[in-house]
Amino acid sequence: MANLAWQLAKRYRNTRHSSGFIRFISASSTSGIALGVAILILALSVMNGFELALKQRLLSVIPHVELEAVQQKITDWPRKQQQFAAVAGVEAVAPYIKTNGMLRFGAAVKAAEVRGIALDAERKISDFAGYISAGQLDTLADTDVVLGQGIADALGAKVGQQVQLLLPKLTDDGRLASHASTSLTVSAIVAVGGQLDYSQIWLSMPTLAQLLEFQPDAIQGFAFRLHDVFAAPALARELGRVSEDYVYLLDWFRTQGHVYQDIQMVRSILYLVLALVIAVACFNIVATLVMAVREKEGDIAILLTMGVSPATIIFTFMWLGWLNGLVGSLLGAVAGVLLASYIEPIFALLTQWLGQSLLDPSIYFINFIPSLLQWQDVVLTLGVALLMSLLATLYPAWRASKVQPARVLGQR
Repeated sequence: MANLAWQLAKRYRNTRHSSGFIRFISASSTSGIALGVAILILALSVMNGFELALKQRLLSVIPHVELEAVQQKITDWPRKQQQFAAVAGVEAVAPYIKTNGMLRFGAAVKAAEVRGIALDAERKISDFAGYISAGQLDTLADTDVVLGQGIADALGAKVGQQVQLLLPKLTDDGRLASHASTSLTVSAIVAVGGQLDYSQIWLSMPTLAQLLEFQPDAIQGFAFRLHDVFAAPALARELGRVSEDYVYLLDWFRTQGHVYQDIQMVRSILYLVLALVIAVACFNIVATLVMAVREKEGDIAILLTMGVSPATIIFTFMWLGWLNGLVGSLLGAVAGVLLASYIEPIFALLTQWLGQSLLDPSIYFINFIPSLLQWQDVVLTLGVALLMSLLATLYPAWRASKVQPARVLGQR
């Protein structure tokens, strides 16, 4: 029965329909399914690429968790650093001091977040030294400062030039008392991408501690790198319980979590929208089969009078309609895989042709379109398209099996 149904379906598919409209609807359903599958695979691959870029680029630079002192500064920090390093899930710990300040170079002035670091410890929690666009960061002297690319461009400062750093001095109740200033030499410029390049500078932690009049053994907080970045909220609470000081619990979800949430939201919306596009294309299969059943009523009646079972007729038209979905899904999968594999060079050529980047590096943390093709996405997309195509054939195939031979043949 199955073999007969398959043979009949192939024969009907290879036979030209008398109606050009049926051929047009059949071709449009195949094309629509192929287009939906291709775009869905491409969209999912791009979203995977953005998520990977977030992990490898942005989350490799910013701390995954921070414990920041609320009022009193953290003292005896080397011993506490060892305690935190022993917590399960922590990869590395680094002390820091941070404040807000102003940089001045000539007539240009730029506000920035000033972060005092211990370079050896900072290298263990952050890969920002790997994004140096100018200069070197083998050491960080007391008179050195590292600028973000955006800040350096805004000031017009180059490596080797001196900039003036102005820091506010606050009273215990938070009022501005005076300010501290010092001249620093630009030793390196870092280009990570996004707002970080426009908002942050790095200098030696002892230098910043001296400017802010910290005690010799006092710091403001600890920054952590974790084995699992998505465990940051839970591990932040665990580190808070270990802490002997009154601290704020900060994790990357608070500062950059909106980027990750946006990626997940866009992924869900794209999948829903493009799955509906595939569903609409599958509705054309219904129209094609309904018209094909009407056109082949005579053949169906003759087959039924020859003893062919209604089930064979159902499977015949299910095969006939599903072949449209199968061809469209396979063509779309091939096109989607090719697009996902070559979208990065295609985007680079488009950017070069337009003469400007379509992704503003001052807003986004990358200026290219990343892509990560995952075969489970291809399989899932193909499965959804084939299932929708199969469901679209059920009603027309059932109608074909209900053809009355006596009525149809009696009219001929």
